Amino acid sequence: MSAPAGLSPRRALGGRDAYGFPRAVEVGESLYLGAQTAGGAGGDVRAQTAAAFQGMVEALGAAGLGMGDLVNLRTYYLYGGARGREETLYWEDMTEVRLRYLTDPGPAATAVRVAGVPGSGDLIGIDGIASAAPARRKLLPADFWDWSMPVPFVQGWRLDDLLYLGGQISADAKGRAVFAGDGVAQTRKVLDFVHRVLLEGGLDWADLATLRICYQHSGDGAAAKRGLDTILAVLRETLPEPLPALTCFGVDLLYEGLVLEIDGFAPAGGREAVQPPGSETWVGTEGFPVAYRSGERVFLGGLSAPGAASLAAQSEATLDRLATSLRAAGSGVEALAKITVFYVPDDPAGDGAAEVATVAKALADYLPAPGPAVTLLRVKGLPHEGQRLQVDGIAHL
Repeated sequence: MSAPAGLSPRRALGGRDAYGFPRAVEVGESLYLGAQTAGGAGGDVRAQTAAAFQGMVEALGAAGLGMGDLVNLRTYYLYGGARGREETLYWEDMTEVRLRYLTDPGPAATAVRVAGVPGSGDLIGIDGIASAAPARRKLLPADFWDWSMPVPFVQGWRLDDLLYLGGQISADAKGRAVFAGDGVAQTRKVLDFVHRVLLEGGLDWADLATLRICYQHSGDGAAAKRGLDTILAVLRETLPEPLPALTCFGVDLLYEGLVLEIDGFAPAGGREAVQPPGSETWVGTEGFPVAYRSGERVFLGGLSAPGAASLAAQSEATLDRLATSLRAAGSGVEALAKITVFYVPDDPAGDGAAEVATVAKALADYLPAPGPAVTLLRVKGLPHEGQRLQVDGIAHL
């Protein structure tokens, strides 16, 4: 497949997902993987985890890569049981299967409990980024937090031009929450971990292009909003200007007492803020830019168009803003390599099939073929009143 003028050469690989988007998109030395799921095959979380990872192995293989090339892994799972040790055991069951596929060292990873992974009966979805770049360095700072069981995950990977930051939590060397339930103390602890990974990779706050904040949302929207406001206040106190682009979404977090998990990307070649004309009127998070451009890459924070409008209208308006942001960065939606779409259902108890169809149609209408790799996630909540949808992503110019 030839690329349009000015667009990095790319290939859609691994076939198509249930919504018609490529399972993987190769751009240069990077391979962007959309959501890999069990495809409605049924079974428990162990069987579904194996099916999802087998799909990832096949997508990597189509690009001539393997699991050892995976530098970033995000795992989204469903869990309907009690909080506490029971949920940790569920995660450990899932992770025992993941260990069959991961190499040592493994990727920088994030795992969060979401409200839904589109697909009838699907309990898990995984996506990620792999790289064929030979020069890489794993980041494992000393005296750091650790997981509740032995895993090959690392806290970050530094490649020549980009640092991949794994999900950081306020935990101790045995995976137990530190400062349980305290939003201020936990955010400071997590940001300390983030900073230490950046420094270990030879970078600093000024190199951070995006942060993705998974904040605790147990079903009470007002309480979740207060918690997120606390997190953002600590970010503004701690991070120097200019602040990174931001994505925030509400989830249930793994270890009991956690209130946030943060991951992100830090390009090594400098960054330039992208502020499209008219974006000052968009509902966003004050002080955080829409996106950053670094070399050929554009890192997009969470874009949305909240209000009283329907999900279809919010989808169209959000994708308009996505296109506007990319034009401001010197390109268009054809440059997208990977997007994640977060949506909130009308009925938390429903199956969400109609909403997924609405979002998928909007994406198909707006994004030229073959399209980016896509991950669709149903979440507990989003930051702004009336917000039903949020999109973030990475583009290659």
